[in-house]
Parts: sequence; structure tokens; C-alpha cells
Amino acid sequence: MKWRHKKFTFMVIRDANSSVMRFQLSVLALAIGSALTVALFVFGITAFALYRGNTGQIGHLQRQLAAASGEYEQRLGAKDEHIGELESDLADLSTQAKTINERMKDINSLETQLKDMVGIGSGGTSKDKAVKPAAGKEDEFAMDGTGGEEIPVTDDEMERLTDETRGQFDFLGEQLEIMQPRLELTKTAVAKQQKLLAVTPTIWPTDSRRITSTFGIRRDPFTHRATNHAGLDIGADYGDPIYAAADGTVIEAGRSSSHGNNVLISHGNGIRTHYSHMSKILAKVGDKVRKGDIVGEVGSTGRSTGPHLHYEVIVGGEHVDPEPYLKASRRSQ
Repeated sequence: MKWRHKKFTFMVIRDANSSVMRFQLSVLALAIGSALTVALFVFGITAFALYRGNTGQIGHLQRQLAAASGEYEQRLGAKDEHIGELESDLADLSTQAKTINERMKDINSLETQLKDMVGIGSGGTSKDKAVKPAAGKEDEFAMDGTGGEEIPVTDDEMERLTDETRGQFDFLGEQLEIMQPRLELTKTAVAKQQKLLAVTPTIWPTDSRRITSTFGIRRDPFTHRATNHAGLDIGADYGDPIYAAADGTVIEAGRSSSHGNNVLISHGNGIRTHYSHMSKILAKVGDKVRKGDIVGEVGSTGRSTGPHLHYEVIVGGEHVDPEPYLKASRRSQ
């Protein structure tokens, strides 16, 4: 191991006129210095390589981050646009819900009018009769001429509108569930009422509305004594048409000393109508007549002082006042 102690002498001559610089290094120090130099050189090369690699990777990552950021901003812009469209659609749905509410009110009103037309009582609750908006105040939008300042909608306002619209459609669903069976019942009741109305003497038997003698006790025009008048006398012109007051079957058509030419119609349910003093009979026994059909013409046959129709309504075998039955004309039945 003596070589460790050997020394190398190094001389440094700067120029011809300068003194010579000498220094000695042992073999060990020279080896260590050389090793350190090589290590530093390797470290430098490695660090430079790592730096170049990291620089490329960082650039690549930066490019990826920029692309991702641009794509994110693009998606965010698209989502904002989509959210705006959804908000507009929600506003439209809210308007539609209010419009449907109004139309359902109209349907309820029409149902009530239909029941009134055929004489059916509504018989429902106030909830059934009208549809009210589920929440919020109704807005009326004109078809044109709109304007005003455009104010951005806040999140709270959109959330409130969403809740209101959801409530409106939930309420509409409940109303439809109620309305469908109710309308079926109304349809059945109207059909039944129409059949009943068809056989109920509800129309005037003449075009004339001039009542010359009412139902009940009156002074007889021939004897001038108090007598019971079993029907109504309706003054009319000779030959005016006489109409069947309801659907039915002609059970009598002939002449008698008191009623003159007369027709008796059975309408079922124990109801009959009697038409007297005709100038001409236009129906015969067994005929099926409809409400408004002509069964004869006005005259003055039998016990009569002039052209008129003596009209009677008989219910369960008893004469009743016909006047409450006179609801409509033949044309408006």
C-alpha cells in the first residue's frame, strides 16, 4: 500500500518570465479528485437529461391542461346554454299549466251548463265545480305588444317557479283523476235525463203563447157558472199546427161532443196529454210520435166559442196545471 504515499509533482508555467509553480498531490488525493470530477460530470449529465425530459413532459402536460381547460370551458358554455333553454322551457310549462287550469275551469263550467240545460243539479262540492291554480299568481300574456326591461332570473326565483309548476301539474293530475269518473256519471245522467225529457211534455203545443183561459176554477163561457177547467185554452188562428208536447203513442184520435176533434197521447210514466177542438186530426191511433211532431190543426169543434187549443196534462190519472210544463218552443227543444 506504499503507492498511497507516492506523490505526483505538478508544475505550472504561466509564461517565460514568470516563476514556475509546483504542487504535489498524493495518488490517493488524485484518485479522489478524479472520482469526484467523474461523479460531478455524471451527475451533471444526468441532471441535464432529467431537466430536458421534465421540460418536455411539463410542456406536454401544459398542452394537455390547456386543451382540457378549453374543452371544459366549451362544455361549461354549452351547459349554461342548455340550462338557459331548460329555464325557458320551464317558464313555458308554467304558462301551459296556467292555461290548462283555465281550460279545465271552462270544462267545469260547460259541465255545469250542460246539467242546467237538462235539469240536472250539480250536486258537487266547490272543489269539483272549479279548478283553481295550485300556487302563485296567474299572469296574462298578450299575443303581441310585449316589452319591458329584461331582468335576469335568480336561482331562488327559478326554484320557486319549479315548485309552483310541479304543484300545478300535480293538482291537474288530481283534477283529471276526479274529472274522468265525474264526466262519465254526468254523461250517464244526461242520457237518462234526455230520455226523460223526451217523454215529458215540456214544449208549447202551439206557436201561439196567448192563454185565453187558465187551469182551475173559472166561469163557464156557456152557463156562466163556476166550473173546474181541466186544462189551458191557448188562443190561435184557425188551421195553425198543433204539436205533440213529448214523445209518445197516440191512444185516442176522434171526435166527441165536448172536445170536438181531439187526440190523446200516452208518454209513459203515467203521463198523458190531450189536444181538443181541432179543425183537423193528422194522427191516428197507434202512431208513434216525437216531440214537436204535428198531430192536428187548431179549430173550434165541439164545445168551443172560437178557434183555440184546449190542452190538458194528465199525471197518474189526474189533471194537473199544464202551465209549469211549458218550458220551451218546438224550435228550442
